[in-house]
Amino acid sequence: MTYNLAELPSEEMDKINVDLAAAGVAFKERYNMPVIAEVVEREQPQHLRDWFKECLAMHRINSVNLSRLPYEPKFK
Repeated sequence: MTYNLAELPSEEMDKINVDLAAAGVAFKERYNMPVIAEVVEREQPQHLRDWFKECLAMHRINSVNLSRLPYEPKFK
């Protein structure tokens, strides 16, 4: 198995990019950043939208185990 992502076939590369987009949506949701998952989903290739939904669901479930950013009040 090779670790050079540039050597992957374009179909596998597309799946990695869709997974990365799903991870980005889950990250932004986790930290209350503005993001609309449906808009990001529409930007994905038509044949990979189900894959995006699966990855997003997985990342949302896994984010429950992650910590939040530390909160520091602006005014003390």
